[in-house]
Amino acid sequence: MAAVLSYTFSGMTMLLLHYLPGPIERWQLLLTLNLVALLPLVGKQVWSNIPHTDTGYLPTISVSTLLLYFLIIAMPLALRLTNLNYSEFQGDEALAMISAAESLTGHEDALFLRSKGPSELLYPMTMWTLTGTVTEAIARLPFTLASMWGILTIILLGQRILIPPLTESRFAVTVGTLAGGFFAFNGFMVAFGRIVQYQALVVWFSSVALLLLLVWQQTGQKRLAFVSGLSLGMGLLAHYDAILVLPALVWIVTVVTVKPLLKQGGVAMLRQAPYLSSGLFMLGMLMTSLPFYLPYSLDPQANRTGEYVGNRIGDSLRNNLPDFFHFNSFYSSFYYIVLTTLLIFAWALWKVCFSKDKQTDQHRVEKSAWVINSLHFDPVLFAKLVQWGRYTLGLLLTLGILFILMRPDGLDFNFFGGHGFDDWSLAFLPFALLLLGLFLQLPFGSVTQSIVVWLAVPFLGYNFVVALGLTHIYTIVPAWSLLSGLALYEFSLLLQQHAGRLSPSIQRGLATLLPPNGYLLPAILYLLLTVFLWNSFVRHDVEYWQDYPAGEMALFWTPYKEPPKAGFFGFAHRAGWKAVGQQISMGELQGDYGSNEEPDVTTWYTRGAPRACDPQPEFYFLADDLIDPVELPTDIIETSYQTVRQFDLSNGKNMRVKQLTPIRLEPRQTDETDETDETALAVLFDQSATPEQFARSVRGAIPISVNFANLIQLVGYDIDTQRATPNGRLPVTLYWQALTSIPANYQVFTHLEKEDTGLVAQADGVPVCWQYPTDLWRPGQIIADQHAIPLSVDIPLGDYPLQIGLYLPDTFERLDWLDEAGNPAGNSFHLTTVTISE
Repeated sequence: MAAVLSYTFSGMTMLLLHYLPGPIERWQLLLTLNLVALLPLVGKQVWSNIPHTDTGYLPTISVSTLLLYFLIIAMPLALRLTNLNYSEFQGDEALAMISAAESLTGHEDALFLRSKGPSELLYPMTMWTLTGTVTEAIARLPFTLASMWGILTIILLGQRILIPPLTESRFAVTVGTLAGGFFAFNGFMVAFGRIVQYQALVVWFSSVALLLLLVWQQTGQKRLAFVSGLSLGMGLLAHYDAILVLPALVWIVTVVTVKPLLKQGGVAMLRQAPYLSSGLFMLGMLMTSLPFYLPYSLDPQANRTGEYVGNRIGDSLRNNLPDFFHFNSFYSSFYYIVLTTLLIFAWALWKVCFSKDKQTDQHRVEKSAWVINSLHFDPVLFAKLVQWGRYTLGLLLTLGILFILMRPDGLDFNFFGGHGFDDWSLAFLPFALLLLGLFLQLPFGSVTQSIVVWLAVPFLGYNFVVALGLTHIYTIVPAWSLLSGLALYEFSLLLQQHAGRLSPSIQRGLATLLPPNGYLLPAILYLLLTVFLWNSFVRHDVEYWQDYPAGEMALFWTPYKEPPKAGFFGFAHRAGWKAVGQQISMGELQGDYGSNEEPDVTTWYTRGAPRACDPQPEFYFLADDLIDPVELPTDIIETSYQTVRQFDLSNGKNMRVKQLTPIRLEPRQTDETDETDETALAVLFDQSATPEQFARSVRGAIPISVNFANLIQLVGYDIDTQRATPNGRLPVTLYWQALTSIPANYQVFTHLEKEDTGLVAQADGVPVCWQYPTDLWRPGQIIADQHAIPLSVDIPLGDYPLQIGLYLPDTFERLDWLDEAGNPAGNSFHLTTVTISE
């Protein structure tokens, strides 16, 4: 609870400071957080009067249990912290950090320009404000810690899975330990603990919300319901994936509400319904989520986010299980996903169809007495029919699940072709029936029932409903781990109970190997998974993903010959981008550029240097390690460019800088002995990594103020004339600011023209390399718009006015620019004069 409240206060403080006008200052954050920290001391007398109720037992923990706890805490911590600063930011991380920089420097709309919650910005912003400069490790640390808190939360949840008759304290500790281990050594949880993204926050806050509501269910402490609501609200601030835990939370409240009805009748239910606790839960959730989502719902970006989510969900039922197993095999190993899948579904089938529970069978007979009497059935025969019905159902479900796994398209709805159902699949059916049967079979109101609901919603949703689930299947991991731990425990106990006929030495071996008394099996499993995960996420002499399949280990077989097509997070990679960025900052690499890496990454590391739209920029930055490769004109690069810088990296890769010929820099290759090698430049890059260096703005530009029809203002420009020669090019960056919502999509023109010669060169197009139409611009937003005017080989030498403006592409109607009095002064603005020389 202390950790959750710490994250809550820190995140909400930064969110509220963002709403204040101007940049966020360090003193503001320090003052606010210290005042919050002093509140408990000021109100000590008040807090001391609140009666304390025990939130649960503290079970006796053996030495072997403590050793296993150490294993599932120390090793996952090493997997998440080691080399945390090695990998450069990926595209989503870079976008988050750019938005964080803009928010810190006073851009009021920075949090609203995204299709996700703000938490993945708020915590790096907090760290950045406190430290002054940022590195990858500093930005990622809050998510690493959240991932570790998630492990402890899953352990605590596992401790509360108490299913009669297995109620001894050792059982609870064991299930928590096993579940915490499956969670700690899951590849998704390691990956998302190593990046600036929302997933670790969603998992942790969702788990805490469920844990605290379960404790509230058992103890009735209303403040736990309130903190549970706070936690869910913080999860929603991270991403809307957090809503997937809500059905499980609603079920817990339903159980608390309905149980008095089952015992004492409707009047008692109305009298004892948890109105206050439910209200406190809702209050906590709204206190944390509304400060962002209320203003966001009134913002135009909300509609775009709704369209984005709608496209991701799709409009038909499908079967994404092949992707589910592919992703899990790649992230966690094929052995992990096969073992946990077998454990969960075998345990579910056993519970639903094959377990021999005399009390349950007798309860069914008693509840069906009126059917038995009316049909004159023998009660004993009826009980046998029920049992054989369960066996038959189990056999059918088993065959159905195996059929789907071996033939993913086996239940496609093609026979409805022509009626709008030709792309639908019934693959969800056996899984939905199994989960429903498991839910109904478990004791009413049990912890395990809530966890089954928690698993069912994301498992069925992302595997059979959502069109593009990709790595969002991470939402399954908490409940998946809990049920895996429970299944391993129960099967281990069952095996030992039936080992009485074996020799004493074998019985002792099983007792040492298997829970509840033995920890050898889970310890071996966790050590094997540590090897796989270390190779995948920490090792960087050979990079698992980038060098696949060379990065595979022979010990871990997989049926997949290729990685998934998309969705790579947290894997080791280093391209040398900081060396390039620092040389740009030092003035070594002046001019626009192209790259084989996606713009999100390069925008961060070049600190907003202009990225060219045309195929002949001044430089090409060519990385060996790529996140999202961009196709390049290799023929032009080979014939018109020469390598002027090459940075050799410790992973055996290199970063090459190629310049347009004739080159203007002296070619140089750096290695680890050079003072300007990649490592030394990376240190200098980090030392100057203040928010102002990364926020998109008009820094470095020639300031100007030109109002176009009270819609758009030109606030600055950059121009590069070093190749203003025949057969050269003229890069121009225009910095626009939207004055209001723009109703139409205007294109920008940049012309070199004279009255006597007319138009001699031009570059027209949709702003930002045809990527950002004006009707999407937000009022107040500054947009850096790159253009490159190609100069023909026979262009006459001399001075040319550079005319710029905006027009509608359908009618070629131009926007007028206004003079100081607000009157139209023309539809083409003379920006500057360019000299074309040899």
